[in-house]
Amino acid sequence: MIAGISVLTSSCVTGRQVVFVPESDGLVKLGEDVKGHVFYWNGSSWERSKNVVKLPAGWLAGSLPDPEE
Repeated sequence: MIAGISVLTSSCVTGRQVVFVPESDGLVKLGEDVKGHVFYWNGSSWERSKNVVKLPAGWLAGSLPDPEE
């Protein structure tokens, strides 16, 4: 079971418009379902999911400081 998921993206598509989301302390709320690979913290490093996952509309996503830096 994954304790937390961080969606790491620099842009998103809203209809025909691409919106760039700068890294910040703020959160964004997913409008439509998002499918893709995600990275999760396994306790010592970021690990890429083996399978594509579906993040449902309404989930919150945001950036976190990189613990490896």
